[in-house]
Amino acid sequence: MKLLMYGVNKETIMKEDVNKYRLFGEQKKIQMNDIKKIDGVEEIIILTNDFRNEYYLYVDETVFSHGDFLRYIAEKTDKDLQEIILETYSKFNEDVLRHLYEITCGYPTEPFGSFDILNSVEKAVNYANKLRTGGEILYKLFDEAISLSYSFKLNEDTQPLNMSEISKYLYLLKKKMKTLAKKDFLISGNTFEVVYLTKLLLLADAQTVTILQKDEKDSLRQVQKISAHLTDTEAAKTFAATSKSLYYRLSKADAIICDFSKIALFDAKTIEEIKIMRQTKKIQYLIDTSKEPIKEMNKDCLDFHVIDPTVNLSYNDEQLNNAIMVLEEEIQTRIEKFMSHFKELRLVKEQKIIQ
Repeated sequence: MKLLMYGVNKETIMKEDVNKYRLFGEQKKIQMNDIKKIDGVEEIIILTNDFRNEYYLYVDETVFSHGDFLRYIAEKTDKDLQEIILETYSKFNEDVLRHLYEITCGYPTEPFGSFDILNSVEKAVNYANKLRTGGEILYKLFDEAISLSYSFKLNEDTQPLNMSEISKYLYLLKKKMKTLAKKDFLISGNTFEVVYLTKLLLLADAQTVTILQKDEKDSLRQVQKISAHLTDTEAAKTFAATSKSLYYRLSKADAIICDFSKIALFDAKTIEEIKIMRQTKKIQYLIDTSKEPIKEMNKDCLDFHVIDPTVNLSYNDEQLNNAIMVLEEEIQTRIEKFMSHFKELRLVKEQKIIQ
């Protein structure tokens, strides 16, 4: 049994051929179901986004034919076999793991630590689940890659590689608050930002995460959607800000991440309501994702500390190299652990075949 990956990306093919490889909707479904039927293919997950198409396969190499697979791709892209061989890259076993772990962490991408590939990887797993084309090996492989990515984004030692805006917000908060654990957060933003801020805050052991949108129904929908991908314990810490709970959640929050140009949180009525609920001052940290300057507010029960999200985070070569070394060592450790498990499963399967 062997792990294989075949892929193409915008750097390996000509610009005019990009659309020939694109896989979305029904095309992706057809290919996954077709490839699952190829002799020797036990499991398949396809990772697709605007930059790459990658086919992750778990195969019985005594039956599987690389030629048959590549001829199938040639047929679907209306290309000859020689072109496909020249344009695709391939990896197997340990190299498949290393590649998937690195790209899922957003390393190297632009910016370092981007969440875009992580999002694509999670979607790939969900789609394979829906079509039932994955299995124990590939699901474990992808789950490991996703787990590594989240831990990487919360690891202080790899902070120089986490250059996305989402990571920046959390880094700046942690720098001021010392810890994110057991703290209450109120966040707002587009779905992408809210999903990953929520997941990372919960992984950092936040006490609660409250999601706020201009429309109360949107807040409730987002919480419902996100909770479907959380553990029961995590979901119990996730709330929607409604007309009945907003003032309480605002008064309780230790930190707020919000686009204040779209949502006016602290009008006179809100301040009065917070005064009623909280008799003493409480330090609260604010990050305005609109990146427009807002003033410090220190009034009666309010003690807001504004954090500037436009501050430049720069690192020297030594810091970057140390972060890369930490990440690569962790990747190597996880590869060795996974391959040990993989070899055990392979032996069990081979013994069953002999019997």
